[in-house]
Amino acid sequence: MSHYPSNSILIQHLIHRIRHSAKAAIPFSAFMESCLYDPEGGYYMSDRPKIGKEGDFYTSSNVGSAMGEMIAVYIQRLAAEKGWAPDTFTIVEWGAGNGRLAGHINERMRRDRCSGYRYAIVEASPYHAQLAKERLGGEDCPVSWWTEADYRREAGAGRLFVLANELLDAFPVERIRASDGQIEQCFVAWEEAEQSFRPVWLPAEPEVLRWLKRYRIELPEGRICDAGIAMSGWLGTMLRHASDAEFIFIDYGDVTEELTAEHRVEGTLMCYHRHRAHDNPWIHIGEQDMTAMVDFSVCQQAALEAGALIRNYMTQQAFLLEQGLLQELVDHAQPDPFSPEARRNRAIRQLLLSDRLSERFRVLLLARHASA
Repeated sequence: MSHYPSNSILIQHLIHRIRHSAKAAIPFSAFMESCLYDPEGGYYMSDRPKIGKEGDFYTSSNVGSAMGEMIAVYIQRLAAEKGWAPDTFTIVEWGAGNGRLAGHINERMRRDRCSGYRYAIVEASPYHAQLAKERLGGEDCPVSWWTEADYRREAGAGRLFVLANELLDAFPVERIRASDGQIEQCFVAWEEAEQSFRPVWLPAEPEVLRWLKRYRIELPEGRICDAGIAMSGWLGTMLRHASDAEFIFIDYGDVTEELTAEHRVEGTLMCYHRHRAHDNPWIHIGEQDMTAMVDFSVCQQAALEAGALIRNYMTQQAFLLEQGLLQELVDHAQPDPFSPEARRNRAIRQLLLSDRLSERFRVLLLARHASA
């Protein structure tokens, strides 16, 4: 039984869509998108905690301030190399959640006496936007709140550092598999007798087959691929809108060969509910996070097609070390394990070593030049 009250509005909305569809079933991506983003019942649209102890999962920004600080260091270093004065660029964060990472970035920028830049946030969730506004309300660096239309307008005219931390894995995916020599696609039907949603595998739609061919993804028999079709489309579009920008994408993922390997026979779709991970999307409707690992081979190809330069692709651990995170460890003789120095050192070690978090996450650094 769900920890939260049944999301009857969303469930009825999904049943209505299924009953009025041509196949009496909707693509898995449509089901997942509604579960996450439906205005009335979607997970990310609800006004309850998702991140942290009271929510369903943690992010790197929950492990101290080191992640945000190293992003700030990277931005300052690259801006200096490019000759961008702080008052000539804007940092744009897509999907800022509760604003914790933005706060850490701005705090480090102030500590390093880097001022004059603008900070903008694009956030689809009204609840998260409100949390971030409350957290960042007292910041010395005023934060602007952009819509996607604002981004499209500003990206073509100004210098940007664009950051997306754990955003790409939040796009709905299509579940695809190879079966008996053909490619099948997962659709979602409603089982009236059981009062539950269930998967139905049907021949893949032409646009899905075209996407697989475009990104050269070949599935062995019986293997499931969680295809980031919506993600790759969004990425290409947002890159094309930029005229002079640097991009930082941080997410849980790998290359195509790894994500379609034998040990990924069931794909990479995962659900998170009250800090418990499982692979059942048919329960806790609208009350759990649903995500799939990001295919960074697809991301890089989409970037090249959009005219972007691939600066680097590395593990989060390598990125943090490259920015000098180990030098942030503080020598101290404090016996108190809860002293600021001890807590900071512990957070840095946890971010680098604990549960191999920074090895499982990847960082993709891209650029778009004014002449591109």
